[in-house]
Amino acid sequence: MNPKKRSPLLFFTRIMAAIFLIIFVALVICNIFTKDRVFSEKENRVLASKPNLSLDHLASGQFMKESESYVNDQFAFRDFWIMIKSTADTILGKKEANGIYLGKNGRLFEQFEEPDAERVASLKQSILAFSKRHEKLKQYLLIAPTAVNIYQNELPAFAPAADQNAYMDAFLSAFSSSETMKVIDVREAFRLEKETNLYYRTDHHWTTTGAYVAFQQAASVMELDPSAVSYEHYPVSADFQGTLSAKSGFLENEKEALELYFPNQETAYTVNYVEEQKKEADVYHGESLKTRDQYAVFFGGNHSLIEIQTASKSKASLLVLKDSYANCFIPFLIPYYREIVIVDPRYNYDNIDTLIDEYDIQEVLFLYNANTFFSDKYLQTSLEPAPQEEEANAEATEQKES
Repeated sequence: MNPKKRSPLLFFTRIMAAIFLIIFVALVICNIFTKDRVFSEKENRVLASKPNLSLDHLASGQFMKESESYVNDQFAFRDFWIMIKSTADTILGKKEANGIYLGKNGRLFEQFEEPDAERVASLKQSILAFSKRHEKLKQYLLIAPTAVNIYQNELPAFAPAADQNAYMDAFLSAFSSSETMKVIDVREAFRLEKETNLYYRTDHHWTTTGAYVAFQQAASVMELDPSAVSYEHYPVSADFQGTLSAKSGFLENEKEALELYFPNQETAYTVNYVEEQKKEADVYHGESLKTRDQYAVFFGGNHSLIEIQTASKSKASLLVLKDSYANCFIPFLIPYYREIVIVDPRYNYDNIDTLIDEYDIQEVLFLYNANTFFSDKYLQTSLEPAPQEEEANAEATEQKES
């Protein structure tokens, strides 16, 4: 080949290599000097922090896993790169990103992964033991199906989602003959109402309508009269966009309505955020509607411990052990209890037995969505017997053996 003809191609190659090198160096410098972010408002989650280097971490491989998460979460201009990737994926017809599927009817689905069998079995035994230990209390278990369960037919072809129903059935069957723990299974009610807007299209939560359908089902099991209170509902936001969209980059321009249900027969109450030492007269936080995390309009988000004192004529007190699905469900319970104590075991490390005694609890409700429940690492610890009860059990065992 003539050197003169080859020179333009060589020049172009060198220019591209130089541009790539400059961009690479610039990104490295940006990553070095960019301050780590603690929280992603767009994704509504805590971002990975710099891992601690130790021999144990290196030997177990944990350091490499944490390092990978740290680099992914703290990469400079992360939100911009996610947007670029999702746009390219959409153009190429890709339907999955970061474990989020883009469904056939423009709905986003969070992947349900096969849970760890040993962890699930251990959690089941902990709840059974708790239920038996508190057999004098009324107890209820509500594992809410997620959208991937109710709208399976809308998943992209060949989406490798585990069968959520199989795991729910296996877990709930352990309580079928329980005299203390009553199961609240809302799946059939949801299938009958699937044409209703039960879940957000851009978020992993059920809508307030979905929560109300679940409450009506729960009321029959909990012996509450749902006809005692009627509601008016209307949207308080028209531009809600959830975390599934933020995490995947899909449906970047999709906006949804966020509705609240207001009772026509109000029950006066006060809300006490114990750890924050703050009392309010409403469960709704209107200022959250001006933020990225509009779902935080319910209680201002998740909290360690919340007490709700009501003017209800009921004398019953209810303990709710929950994840964020419960946030828009709990307001429907207010007219039926004199006190509702809300514990999120992800943030609260108090022993549940101790709280039951402290608040003179008569009823307990477990309310989790299936994804959170089957991957939970915190509930089991909180359900362990109080130290004094363990000592009493040990003494009783010793006496029997002697």
